[in-house]
Amino acid sequence: MSGKKPRKVAFCASVGLEFASAVIIGVLIGIWLDKRFCAPPLFLIIFFLFGCAAGYVNILKYMKKQDRQE
Repeated sequence: MSGKKPRKVAFCASVGLEFASAVIIGVLIGIWLDKRFCAPPLFLIIFFLFGCAAGYVNILKYMKKQDRQE
């Protein structure tokens, strides 16, 4: 029983980092494109939303994987 708790904490931490990294990558790409094309923060908003969607998809994949393991 004691071995499951650290595993669950590690799982939650990895899910959070995965979501955050997807959003950060999307934001950085959006900022880069806005600077490259001298655009208003349109690309930033678009790629922020793409990053959120990618992070959400990753969370769903992790949750399905976790359900299969239990």
